[in-house]
Amino acid sequence: MKEIESPQHIPIHKSKKDIDSASTKPSLDSLSPKHANFLHHHTAGEEWEQAFNALTDQIIILDRTGIILWANKAVSEYFESVHPNLIGLDYRIPYYGTIQLKELPPWETVLAGALSAVMETWLSSLKGWFLVSCYPLYDREGEQWGAISVVKDITDQKRVEEALRHIAQGAPAAGSVAFFRSLVKDLSNALNVEYAILAEFSGSDKHQAKTVAAWAHGTFLETFSWEISQTFGSRILGSKYSNWTNTAQQELPDDPILSKWNISSYIGSPLMGTSGQIIGLVIALGKYPLRNIQVAQSIIPLFAVRAASELERKRAEEALRDSEERYRAIVENSYDLIFETTPSGTCLYLSPNCRHVLGYQVNELLGKSFFDFVHPDERENLANEFEQKVKILESGEMVCRLRHYEEEWRWFESHTRPFRTTTGSILVVIDARDITERKRAEDERVRATKLESVGVLAGGIAHDFNNILTSVFANVGLSKMLASKQQAPADASIVERLAAAEKACLRARDLTKQLLTFAKGGAPIKNVASISTFITDTVEFALRGSNVRCELHLPQDLWTVEVDEGQMSQVIQNLIINADQAMPNGGVITVQARNTQIKQTTNLPVTPGRYVVVTIKDQGVGISSEYVSKIFDPYFTTKQKGSGLGLATTYSIMKRHDGHITVSSEVGVGTTFLLYIPAAQTMAIESQEEEEALIAGAGRILIMDDEIEIRDILGKMLQHLGYEVTYANEGNDAIHHYQNAQHHHNPFVLAIIDLTIPGGMGGRETVRRLKEIDPNVLAVVSSGYCNDPVLANPENFGFKGVIAKPYNILDLSKVLSQILL
Repeated sequence: MKEIESPQHIPIHKSKKDIDSASTKPSLDSLSPKHANFLHHHTAGEEWEQAFNALTDQIIILDRTGIILWANKAVSEYFESVHPNLIGLDYRIPYYGTIQLKELPPWETVLAGALSAVMETWLSSLKGWFLVSCYPLYDREGEQWGAISVVKDITDQKRVEEALRHIAQGAPAAGSVAFFRSLVKDLSNALNVEYAILAEFSGSDKHQAKTVAAWAHGTFLETFSWEISQTFGSRILGSKYSNWTNTAQQELPDDPILSKWNISSYIGSPLMGTSGQIIGLVIALGKYPLRNIQVAQSIIPLFAVRAASELERKRAEEALRDSEERYRAIVENSYDLIFETTPSGTCLYLSPNCRHVLGYQVNELLGKSFFDFVHPDERENLANEFEQKVKILESGEMVCRLRHYEEEWRWFESHTRPFRTTTGSILVVIDARDITERKRAEDERVRATKLESVGVLAGGIAHDFNNILTSVFANVGLSKMLASKQQAPADASIVERLAAAEKACLRARDLTKQLLTFAKGGAPIKNVASISTFITDTVEFALRGSNVRCELHLPQDLWTVEVDEGQMSQVIQNLIINADQAMPNGGVITVQARNTQIKQTTNLPVTPGRYVVVTIKDQGVGISSEYVSKIFDPYFTTKQKGSGLGLATTYSIMKRHDGHITVSSEVGVGTTFLLYIPAAQTMAIESQEEEEALIAGAGRILIMDDEIEIRDILGKMLQHLGYEVTYANEGNDAIHHYQNAQHHHNPFVLAIIDLTIPGGMGGRETVRRLKEIDPNVLAVVSSGYCNDPVLANPENFGFKGVIAKPYNILDLSKVLSQILL
């Protein structure tokens, strides 16, 4: 294997970068959710699949262990007869036929952590030479999760190179043929012999020669291969000087040329290269003895020196042409933009891909300065630095923005290399690579880091706020209940004020739910709900103070849905706000919902079943077709002050609810979103309007919470419901109380356990320890982190139920009755 210089590596956060069905043609679905989501963040899925499938080169994406996750159309068609399903195979199976290899394949270095590998290698399973270019793939945190490689078949190219290098096939270059033919003809005439041959060795085997020119009986022969017998070869090539004989038939009966032509005499000399190696031979042969040996011995060395000189020059010219063609092919087919400039930056040459990279025709830039296209903010400094480095012939690097034909500024990373020509003038080669997407990815990563920090802060604030709100909410609810039992007229006003305060607490609770959703929560906490109710409430709230009117079409027979109302309200709110902002001069938003049954045959990426479809349609400016496929990408926005998170969050919430969202838009007409929300299995909805009765109970309940205010109000609510209460401020204290109660045969019927205890044993570890003491322990988890996975699936962590902060006595009564009664 021959390793060649690899290009500058650019990490794919892109990636990456994303890329037909997994069994017969590649699909993004074959990737893991983590990798597919990652690719969606940095490329538009369908676009890069189509682009890669249009290439004739083979492109594969591997995971870190070398398993094929994705392959483009070229790969699938190449291996279709042998491996109809490549996905899931170790890449060595199709390319090498085995995973037991003696030499390290180029892929392995990148899978092991190298930045890149570009190598020409012989793939025995495919019986050909291939150029393998392999680069690592990273996720957003910079961790390598796989590799992408481009495999290009260069078998024909290698054959051509090999043929030229050994000169085993084909005629010599036109100019050299005339000289070499003249040389052998003159040699034949000078020595008055019938034959003269100039041959060269193309390899180390000095018994295999190829004629460069041959003269026989007054005519030139076509070139041919000459298998020189060992005896003949050792005689004529065994010395730097000429060798001759007039009894060739007797001395060398086995040589094919001498036998075929009935040769009696010859005189020949090896051709010595400048480094002292034998590169060929020149020989004159006749059917009769040489008449003047002295003349022949004086002439043959002159012919040998001249032939060797011209043969080396011919080889050098062929090597130069080969090198020029190779580098021309590299430059003209490179993804990078190659400039050749004067020391002042005037463009003398540009690679043909200028149209593709910058949008200009080559002749539009020739004669203009490279720095005319550099962003004004960077132009002066870069031009001065460029001039200084050129003066001392020092290579350099530049990172700058270049103006695209479409008036767009794109980031380029450029390497400059000045050199002095054979005439003494100085020229500069600039290799510029478009890194716009990489810069965007870096900016997005920085922004994501900031947002993650804000998210952590938001989660902490929401937790603390929920703890405070729990105390307020519960005290207000308990006070309202106690006041409502009084019959005095004045108490009615107090109850009314407390009810208003309770509603305010409920609004505050919804606010913290949205804050926690922004803080990137886990699985939604779902409840059966009326979709009409939360759509109406959310629309009314989102359009408060707006000049946009909303028309609601919500049938009475809509199925109930099982959703996290806080998260789903955020979905509706994001779409309504977007519609409102798309109509700055006012307009109408139409919101309608309908029941639908989705069958297996539909193309929607959802499980067949019952769904409620919500349509939100505006009369706004619309979205251009080039942006429609990108609007759900994180940080993508067409608004000057937009964060690009609203629709990305909407998409994420719909996915977490096993639903789907689609969009259609027409510029100047408006945009329509369709939400597919899974219907609930039951139609029963607990009424929020009717006053529900408290359900009393009996028995001892253990409370574990680090907030004294919450322990106090929770204890009072439980006592109001008829329970006895014992308090603990962290896990070890709770375990002690629980063991002590069992020891005195006065056990707790239930434990309410806070999930997070700063500086102490939290809820997860506490319930695990309680399970060891009492496998039948009944525990309810409580937390201000409403997005914690424990609250979404409490049974998976040993709990029997969940009560999310903030809550009131009615919420508490319902949870306890469901577990204890």
